Amino acid sequence: MSIALGAASCTAEDTPRYNATDVHFLGMMVPHHEQAIEMSDILLDSPDADPQVRDLAQRIRDGQARENDQMRTWADEWGEHEAMEFHSQHIANGMVMPDELEALKTLRGDELETQFLELMHIHHADVIAMTQGEVDEGEYAPLQEMAEDMIEVQTAEMGEMEDMLGFVPRPAA
Repeated sequence: MSIALGAASCTAEDTPRYNATDVHFLGMMVPHHEQAIEMSDILLDSPDADPQVRDLAQRIRDGQARENDQMRTWADEWGEHEAMEFHSQHIANGMVMPDELEALKTLRGDELETQFLELMHIHHADVIAMTQGEVDEGEYAPLQEMAEDMIEVQTAEMGEMEDMLGFVPRPAA
């Protein structure tokens, strides 16, 4: 079976210009965001979660749900769902392992908050690395703008997580 990996470059005047990098990014980012939403929902379902951590989880959930809705709309417009599915099978870095996600569901209180923040910090760090490829090599300007916003927002959220954890990141080698 042949899988189209995205249009090399659409040229019809009424068709937006996008490339394989854009389609790859959508295919990788949508499931990545879905997992962040699921992790946020776990924290938000805990009635005793710290208000500051709850606020962060809600902002992550809302922002990434909104981005996913837009990315799915673009995939619909481009007719690229099959290629997105193909790319989504290759995502691994920064994803929380199924056993870690199940363990997160069993935690409460400080343990839940700490594990949520630590896992989400790793999750965000991977998104920033993945997203830079879209900024550098994508062709669809609105998606590139969204990617730039993702980097900015998730970098700021990582700073909040570090503050909440009392974590000082190690300088890059």
